[in-house]
Amino acid sequence: MKKLLGFFLMILLTSCSATAQQYKSHKVSRGETVESIAAQYNITADDIIRLNPEARRGVRRNNVLVIPSKSIKVSKDVDVTFTNHKVRRKETLYSISKKYGVTVDDILKFNEKVAKEGLKKGDRIAIPKYKKKEANEVVDNSSTNDDEDKDDTDEEVSFEKYTVKAKETKWGIAHSYGLTIEELEDINPEIKEGLKIGQEIKLPIRKEKPKVASAANYVFYDVKPKQTMYTLTRKLGVSEDELIRLNPALKDGLKAGMVLKLPVKKSEDLEVVGAVVVDKFNFIEHVDTENVSNIVIMLPFKLNEMNMDSVSQTKDKLKNDRLLNYATEFYTGTLIALDSIKNLGLSVNVKIIDNQGNKSGTRKAVESYDFSDVHAVIGPILDSNVEVVASELKSDGIPVISPLSSIEVKHRNVYQSVPDKRLLEEKMLDFIKQNGQDKNVIIIAGKNKSAIKNRLRSALPNATVFDPEDGNYIQPTKILPLLKADVENWVILESDDLSLIANATSVLNSYTTSEKRKIVLLTTNRNKNYDNSDNVYNSHLANLNFHYPSIDKPTSFSNKFVKQYKRTYGITPSTIAVRGFDITFDVLLRLAYDQNLAKSVRTGAETSYVENKFDYDKKIFGGFYNKGVYIVKYEGLELVEVKIPQN
Repeated sequence: MKKLLGFFLMILLTSCSATAQQYKSHKVSRGETVESIAAQYNITADDIIRLNPEARRGVRRNNVLVIPSKSIKVSKDVDVTFTNHKVRRKETLYSISKKYGVTVDDILKFNEKVAKEGLKKGDRIAIPKYKKKEANEVVDNSSTNDDEDKDDTDEEVSFEKYTVKAKETKWGIAHSYGLTIEELEDINPEIKEGLKIGQEIKLPIRKEKPKVASAANYVFYDVKPKQTMYTLTRKLGVSEDELIRLNPALKDGLKAGMVLKLPVKKSEDLEVVGAVVVDKFNFIEHVDTENVSNIVIMLPFKLNEMNMDSVSQTKDKLKNDRLLNYATEFYTGTLIALDSIKNLGLSVNVKIIDNQGNKSGTRKAVESYDFSDVHAVIGPILDSNVEVVASELKSDGIPVISPLSSIEVKHRNVYQSVPDKRLLEEKMLDFIKQNGQDKNVIIIAGKNKSAIKNRLRSALPNATVFDPEDGNYIQPTKILPLLKADVENWVILESDDLSLIANATSVLNSYTTSEKRKIVLLTTNRNKNYDNSDNVYNSHLANLNFHYPSIDKPTSFSNKFVKQYKRTYGITPSTIAVRGFDITFDVLLRLAYDQNLAKSVRTGAETSYVENKFDYDKKIFGGFYNKGVYIVKYEGLELVEVKIPQN
């Protein structure tokens, strides 16, 4: 609380920016040498030469050198040379890293001031180029060429037969033999339509027989043209070191067509079909680094109600004002999103506006600020205030993102980021229909739930409907005969009544142990009564493997955002803080792709981040709505996302 209070007191609500982030430059004077310049900066001559290879032959007056602020430490196993790059107008870290085929982290490592001062036109920075040292540095080029010629002439007799085993894939075989999919199919044209168990194919002879990576343990990814290690590690959700450890061939560089492997457990957040990671549209890979986005964050900080000279009053205000609390938590996540965008080498200008949490304050805020060059507004929080902003900015076509409310605001420039409850119900009905046909399904519906009961019966015609006593009580002796011992029982509970939810979960839980029944509890609407821990026990929901639809998925404490948030604020992020990060990061990536936000929707791309998923669609009459919904379940006492198999 102390850190958040201090953070709030420092909010100045003025423009800020997140820009691509550098190194000292030195203009050589008459009579200076590499050695004298190195002594001047308390570094070694080798440090200067690493950053300025042309300085090996000496320096001349008016040469411009890149100077490190301290001596550079380089691995003994790696030779590093550097290109002296002059920053041009509109260049960013991301665009420079793509140009030279290195990571942004590599550039930052050798250009410490980048993080503090940002890139400026005309600056000179050091771009590293790595080459692994060989055990024997001296190579006889003529003998190497002879060996290559020998390999070419022996190519016809360098294959052996290989019998395809169960669960093996083209990707696994290609990876294990160091081939691309295209090379494997060129050698074996008959496998272009797929492999068959027991099929004989040709493979290059290896001195050591490689072990083919099984689809049971690994998934595979086919590297696409123009991909870099930076974009690839973010797409696959692994670090560069981890990817190289799994795929040693990457030490020699990333090439299009390479087949990379990942452990199955690392692919949980990826779309996988037949052990192959499916490429989905990724905004990070399609951003225009020259796009500088201008956004407004409009939140109810209520500075007009604050006594900033009194810490105790400010603390009480933060504690007791729910709307202010939401604004503060959301903004903490937004700040980390801005930092993450900066680290991607993208540039954005941000204006923070306090709308005071009411319509009059919101209208005044809109009227007092020039929105002519704004690409999007995130906020405010209340749907009534979103309506004011959207109405005022509608004629200019400026997108307004409603961050926390699922209530529809009917303006064509509104992006409803919270999925409507009807979408959660539809998602769960689809899941039940697709996966419940072979289950023993029992539907328990409370009062006023006849509509959803009928929809469930339509989806699962063979389901049994069990009516509670007096609408809110289950007689154990009546429901037990319906629970089968030899199949999985799905009990779908639809009720807003706390007593029925508590009674049903208790009775069903008892039968998972006393009668050894396999029971899974599901609902299309997990309402607030499920959070009443005095009556509805988490242990019961865990034993019943409870399934329900949700707008957010569970977060791992090892998540990068969670770690950064805890380092920054000293606490675990709330759901609102996570949403602040996810919404801001998503909007800025979409704007970096195209500053017309609607064009990002036309790609059909679905994005997901820490907890939230964004899959926007356009209403015929009105704005945009988010279809991004998860199915989650209890796995033990842990909540996990249900992975729905791809067709």
